[in-house]
Amino acid sequence: MLRKLNRAFQDYMRPKRLALGKWIWDRKEKLTTEGERAATKENLIEKLDIKSILFLRYDGKIGDMIINTLMFREIKKQYPEIKIGVVTRGAAKGVIVNNPHVDKIYDYNKSNSKLKVLAREIEGEGYDLLVDFSEFLRVKQMMFINLCKAKFNMGIDKRGWNLFDISLDPGKDFKWTDHITKRYSAYLGALGVSAESVGYDLFFSDDERKYAEKFYSNLGEEKRVVINPYGASKHKTFNTETLKNISEYVVSKGWRGIYVYAPDKYEELRKFVEGMGSKNLYIPQGIGSINHTGAIIAGADLVVTPDTSIVHVASALNKPMVCVYPPQGGAYGVDHEVWGPLNENAHMIFCRDKVSEHDEIDINTFNMAEAKEKIEVLL
Repeated sequence: MLRKLNRAFQDYMRPKRLALGKWIWDRKEKLTTEGERAATKENLIEKLDIKSILFLRYDGKIGDMIINTLMFREIKKQYPEIKIGVVTRGAAKGVIVNNPHVDKIYDYNKSNSKLKVLAREIEGEGYDLLVDFSEFLRVKQMMFINLCKAKFNMGIDKRGWNLFDISLDPGKDFKWTDHITKRYSAYLGALGVSAESVGYDLFFSDDERKYAEKFYSNLGEEKRVVINPYGASKHKTFNTETLKNISEYVVSKGWRGIYVYAPDKYEELRKFVEGMGSKNLYIPQGIGSINHTGAIIAGADLVVTPDTSIVHVASALNKPMVCVYPPQGGAYGVDHEVWGPLNENAHMIFCRDKVSEHDEIDINTFNMAEAKEKIEVLL
């Protein structure tokens, strides 16, 4: 009861906090008029003399960061002298730590005091353009953008904000139902960059490559199927029965089954593999980052995964994959269209819909026979 009351109170207070935050932080000296901004929108870099760009990716989402790499690369192709900085946190940092197109990485911290220190550091470096990808801004983010003091701020659906000089407008510059690469290409188009490719990048250090090479050195020449059991929630994670069915099928075909995992899931998977009792199932020891996972996937012939960041890792590496998505495009009806795999040699299959509005969609209700058929087509 207390939990419900607290939730109701938070829901009641949220719009009031946001309104107050916007009143405090939605302030910025405009260096151009609305008409001038409209006139320059098609080539911001040259017309506004942009020499440095700061990208805000503070959500820490691995998949989103992988997709963002297309922007870093395409900007550097056309304007190699531009400084690119990225604000990020958590595991997403690993995606770009080896990226030659990123000049500086800043660690985002949720602490207000540490955020203010970081913002002062960024202000001192004098970025010309700040690019934010948030569809919805919390007060903490409003504060941070304000304090970074970039000459120009660019955001999505931010027309009417004082804090933003340039707004990328849905319905005009892009469609919410388009694949995410089209949305990011719209950002590039506004900057005056014509994308030659919308592929993603994932770079590995020598140690990361050697880690994968050592693991694969004794596996032989049989087909390698990398299986990722884990999604963003328990409802998007393969359960033990699903994992057993996939694993038994892989072994029955004479292939090698290889599992990738978050570091805290190793022991759970180790016990599962031991219980399967097959010499053709493997779990690499020591996966400590998304780049370790990526290096393992780079050596695979096929990837099987639920809807998760591993879809984008496999897309970056152009690996064939079978990926399982919620039915009917998820809550908004377009998840698979917006966040689906980029490469053509990937097949999406869908689990069953929930029975009632009180149920949760269970990723494990997909058709196993369909999954096996798709795997055989790809291998």
